[in-house]
Amino acid sequence: MPAVRRRHFLGLLGAAALAGAAPRPAGAAAGALRIGLKSLPALLNPLSVSDLVARQVLGSMYESLTSVDPQGRILPGLATAWEASEDARRWRLTLREGATFHTGRPFAARDVKRSFEAALATEGANFAVLALAKVRGFREVRAKTARELSGVAVIDDRTLDVVCDEPCAVFPFARFNIVDVDAVEKAGPDWFRTMSAGTGPYRLLRSNEGIRIDVEANPAWRGGAVPFERVSFLATGIGNDGITLFNDSQVDFTFVDTDALRGVMDDPGFKRSLSNVPRMQMRVLALDPRRVKAFADLRVRRAMSLLIDRQAMAERFFRGVATVHNGVVPPALLSNERLEPLAYDPMLAKQLLEEAGYPEGRGIDPFTVAVVPEYRREFVYYVSQWNNAGIPAKLATSPRQEFIARSRRRDYDAFLFGWTATYPDPMNFLDELFTSRSRFNPVGWTNAEFDGLIERAMAIPDPDRRAEVYKDAEHIVMTDMPVIPLVVPDYVALRGNVLSDNFITPFGGLNFA
Repeated sequence: MPAVRRRHFLGLLGAAALAGAAPRPAGAAAGALRIGLKSLPALLNPLSVSDLVARQVLGSMYESLTSVDPQGRILPGLATAWEASEDARRWRLTLREGATFHTGRPFAARDVKRSFEAALATEGANFAVLALAKVRGFREVRAKTARELSGVAVIDDRTLDVVCDEPCAVFPFARFNIVDVDAVEKAGPDWFRTMSAGTGPYRLLRSNEGIRIDVEANPAWRGGAVPFERVSFLATGIGNDGITLFNDSQVDFTFVDTDALRGVMDDPGFKRSLSNVPRMQMRVLALDPRRVKAFADLRVRRAMSLLIDRQAMAERFFRGVATVHNGVVPPALLSNERLEPLAYDPMLAKQLLEEAGYPEGRGIDPFTVAVVPEYRREFVYYVSQWNNAGIPAKLATSPRQEFIARSRRRDYDAFLFGWTATYPDPMNFLDELFTSRSRFNPVGWTNAEFDGLIERAMAIPDPDRRAEVYKDAEHIVMTDMPVIPLVVPDYVALRGNVLSDNFITPFGGLNFA
């Protein structure tokens, strides 16, 4: 969003100073809800969504096959039941009756198939492309040599069969935006700028790209009446701007950035407005051994991990609204007793550096740790700890879009890597981040035994049996430690009295129903 437009927007809202925050007065009337987000997506196409902010907005308008409650449990969505074959290659989905698109047309099984195909026809990677990669016919549709997914069969209006080329035990849980593709095709390529075509509780009212998006209650929503007649998504900008607007009663909800967390938590004026929920997120330091030779030595990676006092960071820096994970899967998704706690032990770190041939860090090539500006203060601590042990690290910040692009290319020596689950299963982390074929593997780590365990888990529909395989797979990752787990801060937000505590979901979504 251009800076001049953002300044103009803030001026219109009449932003007040953050200092001396007063207790939050009652929010807007129940007829309207104003949500402040750091930035809004320039394009809001539900068929090609690939970022969390767009998903937050689209979640008000579009439903998927399944949904998730505030505790992260799977619930029915547009599918009311799902049944897998013994090898998890075939799924039969029973679909909901009584759902209607914003366009007025009743929802049916063919709409799921057509939504899958329309998402695959878009350019670039998106959430649906990742979720459909194992469905039979995927490659042909992506290559545009076929228009239909051969592995998806409409049995009747309420029944859909899905055949995968490989086992896929988590297929129904992925996030798909189900769209009235018939209406979309008639409306033209820019349809999403002027209309919505989902079945969700709200429908698009108007969109001022990058500045404001307004949605209104969907009178035909299957769930009945919704809490607000209208919801407005407003771009607040980074830093303290969202907090300022909340304090001035210009927004009813805003997330709190990590760098602003301590100021908000320590201000008694905000106490009654604070809301937080643990994130379903992996948050690590990625180390690229191609760029820094020492990173190829497990002893160096372990030493760097041992120099981080995670418990102190969670309690002091994050003011207690953070979680220490012992692995790469959030413990709410996988309680893995096979993992050792991540200790803070500078003396053992020193010993490991000596054993690796880098006594007190000597011989390690100087390297740069890259982060986005909002995490700079946190990483000042990590870098200082490594420097104190002789490890020659320095910190650099990059604008968010540049950082994302370069980290995807692995164009940094070391960098912050975060991954938020799109569905509540450990496969969302283990398969999509650490298998040798993953496009999102942050450091290119490979392990044949790990790959074999993931393939085995994919063929086990029963979640309890699958979890035992997950534990072994995660243990392999943590034994080799290709990435260094960091503290995972909660989602922390300021909310007005019109919102409940469970408005934020553990997946970074917003609970609009």
